[in-house]
Amino acid sequence: MIDGMPGPSPAATDVAPLAPPARAARLNPLAVLALILGVLLSPLAALFGHLAAGQVARSFGAERGAGIAWVAVGLGWLWFLLLVIAVGAVWVALSS
Repeated sequence: MIDGMPGPSPAATDVAPLAPPARAARLNPLAVLALILGVLLSPLAALFGHLAAGQVARSFGAERGAGIAWVAVGLGWLWFLLLVIAVGAVWVALSS
């Protein structure tokens, strides 16, 4: 206190509230499912991978697994492309 002026009130001080302890981010189960589908040669991995990546992005750090989801998306599209090529080859072979 200088010259009889009151000091700052306790509410005005910059005291950071205690934050709860940080929890470890959980692995997104849809990302794991998408990766399993990708390994099992399913084009559905692309769909589930996109959904999982969106969930991870919207979780603001509460979930992890975006990398797994995007690998599954790539595998899903790869299997879809191979399926289209195989169906096209069978179609050409049967129509000639």
